[in-house]
Amino acid sequence: MEKNYWGYVYIAPALLFVFAVMLIPLVYTLIMGFVKTDLFTGKTEFVGVKQFLRIFGDQYFRLAVKNTFLWTVGSVVFQFLIGFIIANILNASQIRGKTIIRILLMVPWVLPSVVSAMVWDWSYHPDYGIINEILKRAGIITQSINWTSSGSTSLISAIIVNVWKMVPFVALMTEAALQGVSQDLKEAARVDGAKSCQVFFHIVIPEISSSINTVILLLSIWTMNSFTFIYLLTEGGPAHSSEILSLYIYRQAFKNYDFGAASAAASVLFVITAWIALLYNRFVIRRDREC
Repeated sequence: MEKNYWGYVYIAPALLFVFAVMLIPLVYTLIMGFVKTDLFTGKTEFVGVKQFLRIFGDQYFRLAVKNTFLWTVGSVVFQFLIGFIIANILNASQIRGKTIIRILLMVPWVLPSVVSAMVWDWSYHPDYGIINEILKRAGIITQSINWTSSGSTSLISAIIVNVWKMVPFVALMTEAALQGVSQDLKEAARVDGAKSCQVFFHIVIPEISSSINTVILLLSIWTMNSFTFIYLLTEGGPAHSSEILSLYIYRQAFKNYDFGAASAAASVLFVITAWIALLYNRFVIRRDREC
């Protein structure tokens, strides 16, 4: 065997593993979107795009798409903004006790999502939840709010929890990128008369742009495909007001036992996620690499 082929031999086990646990289920799901299966008789029937047309005509599917967009944008924007601000604060030389702050900051990130959701569910409780109590004592509200049981606040409540969970990840990644910015380059800019804001926007931001792009892309993919927080906090309710695509797929598959519709919806979610990732890579990440 020639030397050039040894690399393929070394990566073959990893490729086989990826093929087994990712590619095969993906292809199977795509095929199931075009096939109607009777669970009782085991009979399958090819129906083409009928199941896709059926879910597109479902008002709850359209609502789930809308909620997924709001859930993703709301979560990612605040996750990044808050994490970015915290990272810059921790990166400042005059801040003391950074090690303790970092340890405390990582608590939401290391806690299991189920534990986090249960703690927040108790905190949101209208009768004995600490959030309503704090808001009442601060004079912001006079009556308790049903955070997870109201159509106007259920999705917002889940977004808050998701932001709380992922901010430490953004802060950690961004601070690591900030520490890699050349101090000599910043000092040279200051010597040339650049102000702090000019140094930040024209030197620091371009230097860490690749890390920022990667973080935003990962957050978008993770959030769009997330399930745990909304399921445990609201179960997509009330009246589907906080149901996102992942919960819609779960409901169709494991409550309605309509695996064809679930597979079709999962295929749509995959296409949306892949499309966003490809566009982001093409117009943002590749542009920064060329600059």
